[in-house]
Amino acid sequence: MKKILGILLFCSFLSFSQEKFQVEKLPSRIRLSAEIVGMQGEPNIGFVGHGYEMFGLISNAPKWYFGVNSYSALTGIRSGLFVFGITAGIQKTIVKDWLFYDAGLFLGGGGGSGAPDGGGLMVRPHLDLEAFVTKKISLRAGLSLVDFPSGAINSFNFNVGATINTDAYIANSINTTKTGSATAFFNTVEISGLSMNLLNYKKGPLKSDVIVDKSAPSISLLGAMIKTGYHNNFYGILKLGGAFIGEVDGFMMLLSGVGYEIPLTPWFSFDVKGLVGGAGGGNVQFGGGFATQIEVGTGFHFSDYLLNVSYGNTYAPNGNFESNHLDISIGKRFKLYKNPKINSIELIESSNLKKENFSFTTYNRAYFSANKKDKNGRDYDKVFNSVGFELEKRLNNTFSLVGATVWAYQGSYGAYAEGWLGLQYYYPITSSWSATAKGLLGAGGGGGIDLGSGMLYQYTLGLEKQINNRWSFILNAGQVRAVDGNFTPVLVDAGIKLNISQLVKN
Repeated sequence: MKKILGILLFCSFLSFSQEKFQVEKLPSRIRLSAEIVGMQGEPNIGFVGHGYEMFGLISNAPKWYFGVNSYSALTGIRSGLFVFGITAGIQKTIVKDWLFYDAGLFLGGGGGSGAPDGGGLMVRPHLDLEAFVTKKISLRAGLSLVDFPSGAINSFNFNVGATINTDAYIANSINTTKTGSATAFFNTVEISGLSMNLLNYKKGPLKSDVIVDKSAPSISLLGAMIKTGYHNNFYGILKLGGAFIGEVDGFMMLLSGVGYEIPLTPWFSFDVKGLVGGAGGGNVQFGGGFATQIEVGTGFHFSDYLLNVSYGNTYAPNGNFESNHLDISIGKRFKLYKNPKINSIELIESSNLKKENFSFTTYNRAYFSANKKDKNGRDYDKVFNSVGFELEKRLNNTFSLVGATVWAYQGSYGAYAEGWLGLQYYYPITSSWSATAKGLLGAGGGGGIDLGSGMLYQYTLGLEKQINNRWSFILNAGQVRAVDGNFTPVLVDAGIKLNISQLVKN
């Protein structure tokens, strides 16, 4: 009898140790585009766009997608022209499983390099045809309009592009007596904070044609790096950084490429990377904006935590800039659950999985400025608006790690942008309401705003209202302060947060 009771208790323990999750599989894609934007009285701009979009966020509209996209100049004379924003659209079938039409609209903020971008708002509707080459890869071509309504850029364009089709898996904990699937595959993703340091200039770097020798101070950028899609030691990489040291506030880089990692021990690896993308702003001479990086590095692994150090060369093929660079990044590696064979909603049961709470927020930021003057001697706008994007990783029930970027779209500062890293604190008020406090350190520049070297910090208090398992509403108020400059506006953020929690290998 005792033996039988022991077996029953053991089986009961096993059943309770198997945590259950509801996973929703949503089609998603990485979308790339290229077009020539016509300019008046100057060379046209070669414009490249890339972004990430998800279908099915509205349950009764599976053909509609929503996402985030960026556009940057690669050719012309406007290096450093960047725009970030949101996209919505619809994709429908023309020929089953092969040919589709795609109609969408992008709204974003940005500018730079003295381009006639007005307040920074960019509107880009498109109508494309998309043909699937494989289940994962498709090619696109169509028509688009790039318009800065408050500026002087308005161009009707032919665009070409490609998409990499994938799936997103959003997870929620669930209590049920039903039995779930235990099958799991994993996709490795690394998310890191990045310090990128440009040094030993061989050209330039300033548009004023001042020759800078090798003893000149370095340009340091603060940003983020994402690695994903590990396969046979190859991975894709995205790097984003903005200057905060070097007196070139407003200079930024957005690069993507491919790396190859060679594990030497369980805790040490060697890798090589090649990246291309857009760079410029802050009076750094990058020609049209096309940038390349080649680098080698080492990685140190402490469980799932990472320290990477890389050294390489940054080059502007069309501009007056070439430099060695040193990258230092600290981050974490996640093995994210995936299973292409599951249905759109699946019950997963495993003791080998845990839920990591991630979220993505898009918001409007209003800045209210004091009676001070910008770099051009003009009074700051009393109010101007920006669009913001924030990725959040909950560390526990109280604290979360935050990375964010903000881009002006209304006012007199169309080229102004910020990048942020920091912590957020939560204090629950009710089951659906929380009070929040946030402290972030960042880099910014552009638009003639006086930021000194570009380093900023911000502090906010706010409220968050959970609408359902997927969506929340956020409201924050606080202040941004430049470490060296005179920019100290009060801020108000209002936006929508999307739960993108993931299952990871335990």
